[in-house]
Amino acid sequence: AVDLLNFEQIHQLNMKTLFLFHFSFWRSLALGLVLTASMARQGQASHILSGYLGVVQTANDSVRLQVSLYLDSMGLISPQITVERWDLVGGHGQLNGSVGLIQQSVTTFQGVRIVAYLSPSMYLASGQYRFVYKHCCRNPLVMNMPTLAPAFPFVIGTDYTKGNASGQPGSLFNTPLFTSPVPFHLLEDTAQLLTFGSYLTEPDGDSLVVEADSILIDHGSSGFDAASMATALSVWGPYIVGPSTLNVLWRPDSAGLYAAGWRIKEFRNGQVIGIQRVQHHFRVVNSFPTSLIDLGLDEISTWDP
Repeated sequence: AVDLLNFEQIHQLNMKTLFLFHFSFWRSLALGLVLTASMARQGQASHILSGYLGVVQTANDSVRLQVSLYLDSMGLISPQITVERWDLVGGHGQLNGSVGLIQQSVTTFQGVRIVAYLSPSMYLASGQYRFVYKHCCRNPLVMNMPTLAPAFPFVIGTDYTKGNASGQPGSLFNTPLFTSPVPFHLLEDTAQLLTFGSYLTEPDGDSLVVEADSILIDHGSSGFDAASMATALSVWGPYIVGPSTLNVLWRPDSAGLYAAGWRIKEFRNGQVIGIQRVQHHFRVVNSFPTSLIDLGLDEISTWDP
């Protein structure tokens, strides 16, 4: 009887142990699947290729922010994004909250989707500000590096000067706006002239200068840091930036994906009143598609900035 009792207790204990083992196994498996799905979702959401951030003055004391992001076909489109607001005093910045932007439109262009976001009109006193959008990571395949790049953050930003305005052109403080998308399909071993003057408009009549900038990975109180491992586009073929003409000339010698950065400086009365830091990428191909539909050129006219 004692042996039977001990056997029954041992049997029950083994069954409990087996149950706990199975429960722990399936729970771990479910958790692993959730984490895997989450990582895959984050990986898809990081497929941001290009973007810029602009400021539009809506009244004497208010502005709106707008952001355009280029996403590849695997990227997940967020219905809302958040932009950091920094107050700049004497060249140093202090984080002062964030601004939410809502998705306004999605347009397909040359095989990617351009997602436009807009903030509500918000009060902004005269002064100097920095607005920054940063995503946790960018697709490493678009980094112009000889080997697979680490997951650097995707960062774009605008240093913005807000002043009093009478509402007349020349008195408003708007950043330069992209009125058409910048092409990114380039042909290998062929010089491509990117005329920024045809993509940009300056509604206030201010002067603009386009400069080469590095790929950004983060920002601080005084400036932006560069991805030091990135290779300059000039290494991959002759590369010229004409600041006064707003033209960029590049003759890529290798097919592939290349990331680049631009600084668009805005001048008024000889003083810099704004700097937009734009991230962009180029897809260099051996030959162009024969169809305009395949290339996406038929959709330029429908793009809404």
